[in-house]
Amino acid sequence: MLRREQLCKMVAERYKGGTESSPFWIKSKRHFRDKSASLRAFISMPGEIIKDTTVMAESAANYYEELFTEPEVYRPHPYIDSQPILWDNNNDTIPLVSYPELVRVLKAKKQKSSCDAHGLSPMLLDRVPKNYWYLMIPLFNLSLQTIFMPEKWKDVRMAILAKKEPICTPDATRPISLLDCHLKVIEKLFLSSFLKVLNDRGLLPDNQSGFRANHRLQSRFLLLIDQISSLMANNSPVCTVFVDFRSAFDQLWFDGYVGKLSRLGIPAAYVAWIKEWLTNRRGYIDIQGTCSRWFPIKRGGPQGSSLTPSVFITYHSDMSDAFPMAMSFLFADDVAATMAADQL
Repeated sequence: MLRREQLCKMVAERYKGGTESSPFWIKSKRHFRDKSASLRAFISMPGEIIKDTTVMAESAANYYEELFTEPEVYRPHPYIDSQPILWDNNNDTIPLVSYPELVRVLKAKKQKSSCDAHGLSPMLLDRVPKNYWYLMIPLFNLSLQTIFMPEKWKDVRMAILAKKEPICTPDATRPISLLDCHLKVIEKLFLSSFLKVLNDRGLLPDNQSGFRANHRLQSRFLLLIDQISSLMANNSPVCTVFVDFRSAFDQLWFDGYVGKLSRLGIPAAYVAWIKEWLTNRRGYIDIQGTCSRWFPIKRGGPQGSSLTPSVFITYHSDMSDAFPMAMSFLFADDVAATMAADQL
């Protein structure tokens, strides 16, 4: 453990982030990003090509409704059936939203033209004078204080892209969730308070990069290389395991996550608000302007949400415990664990 901490500190100092490399990464990252193909048609089980957008939308809705069904869990489960723990901060409340904080979030918002389920877009809301947003502060604070959220905020319009081939089956598509514009604003307001709680309690491990400020991929990658090189320098075989979770965000278990938050020492008000944010959601598929029926979403974090990444890495913050003899490196939802062969 001491050696691991010393190595982390050494690499963090050696590869401390700076502004000099930003122009390089801004220009180079576009060459490393996989581009999703435009969806042209579906392939049915008998091999028939389906180009009717109405049939395609309903087929996709059938697939994603099944994907987002509530998971079956063996009971009793430690996350939801164990005796609750009362922490010293259990009664802490969520801080109220101030007007300067709201303006800061609005200015940082990306001006995208994609519309949500109700026809609103961030670009349209950006045309609203900032002083009119002052009228929204009581609603946002009501949501944070009373754990209330309008049902319309939970409606999701889902556009889908082909992962590889433009003609594919529904399970070879990637959903792009277009969330309610007002929900995206309050998510960012809540996120700042939630991250403060996580940092104060030290819940996120130092070996977790991705979705975190001041924790860069470059440092995590170089630390992995240094660890492998140091083990090989002793003429010892090295075992490295790489884990990539399939549809990681889409597999989030609501009750399990809420129960785990309580056991991690997150205040009850935060846990209740996150539960309200996760549950009772619904969505529909939009393919070239043709919309499917509404279907319930009972599993998975909202894609495209600023809050979902922090929710996910909190959920698996103790994943390194599964590799007690190895040095683990976490980036977003991917894990790499390396160790010398003589430790197996």
